[in-house]
Amino acid sequence: MNSYMGGGRMNWNSNQRIADSVDHTASQITLACDMITNAGINYEGIQQELLMLANQPNPPEPSQLIGLANRIQTTKHQVDNSVQKIKEFARNIDSKTDEIQNRSSW
Repeated sequence: MNSYMGGGRMNWNSNQRIADSVDHTASQITLACDMITNAGINYEGIQQELLMLANQPNPPEPSQLIGLANRIQTTKHQVDNSVQKIKEFARNIDSKTDEIQNRSSW
């Protein structure tokens, strides 16, 4: 029986399963970060549209402003949801690594 990492093949398989789970969670974090990056791009688009409206000779129509306000709100929800997901994924990684730490001499 291999005593490395606290006790043999069964422990290694469990650690490998946890490592795979943590790796999957890290991929999910990357996706959530990509969503935040896309939200930043959306905000830049809104900024450009506002600058364009500001440079027109006539004031913007209420419907244009309402449309921009709705896009800002939607983008904010996207950022908020992504941040919550990242926090959830971080808790998941923490609990998975706690499993390893509790079974080994770390």
